[in-house]
Amino acid sequence: MRKIRIICIGKTQEKFIKSGLDLYDKKVKRYCNLEWIIIKAANYTSGNIQQWQEHEAEKIGKLIQSRNMTIFCDESGHQMSSINMADKFTNWANKGYSGFDFFIGGAFGFSEEIKKKANYLLSLSPMTLTHQMIRLLLVEQIYRSFTIIRKEKYHH
Repeated sequence: MRKIRIICIGKTQEKFIKSGLDLYDKKVKRYCNLEWIIIKAANYTSGNIQQWQEHEAEKIGKLIQSRNMTIFCDESGHQMSSINMADKFTNWANKGYSGFDFFIGGAFGFSEEIKKKANYLLSLSPMTLTHQMIRLLLVEQIYRSFTIIRKEKYHH
């Protein structure tokens, strides 16, 4: 069974997002082992954006595993359809990746240096969305990808 880790900076605070995450967490677990890893955000009250990104990058770097496909959710990444995302999963699996690590940055995104460690940069929207909203969109698209791969009815 495939393993997917979603590594996020900061806690999910909105109840409606937590509810959605719980729903899709249960649905996705039919297809893979899903693990959520929450990294404490930098202290945004002191310092500057570069320092905050570097602080978070240090923690992210410790979680990167070379045997897993490393995908950073970033506004500068590739945009694709849901069908294309399902195809990417299939292609990555065919290349020998059984684990997929999705990283969602904090309020100020990723440092340029840590982004170089990604195998793939993925943009879920050209719009600016909260890093909490991205969690829900990502897990729904992961679920959708599995239903597309298995030709189930969820994706019309």
